[in-house]
Amino acid sequence: MHEITSVVQVQNINRLAYLNRIINVRRGLFSRTEIIEHLDTDVWISTSEIASRIHVTSHTVLYHLRNMEREKVVERDNERRGWRLGPFEQSELMQFLTPKRKRKK
Repeated sequence: MHEITSVVQVQNINRLAYLNRIINVRRGLFSRTEIIEHLDTDVWISTSEIASRIHVTSHTVLYHLRNMEREKVVERDNERRGWRLGPFEQSELMQFLTPKRKRKK
């Protein structure tokens, strides 16, 4: 008998790819992780250059970059039309662990 095995590709998701203001679907998390891997804090890179490196459209890259810009993960240089990792701030873990609503007793 032939045994059928499936190959599961496991990719680590960068913590910066998870955004608070949008719904984080798997495909978006993977795309943002790939984009983040090609960004640096010192070097500006264009949307089209990122798109050519990760083999998606420039429109897709721009969509993710704009979402990440709103959450200060990346920053844009309007003059040269480039992007780089932004001076993001680390959130306190307790911010996510404290309950948002108070229970009525």
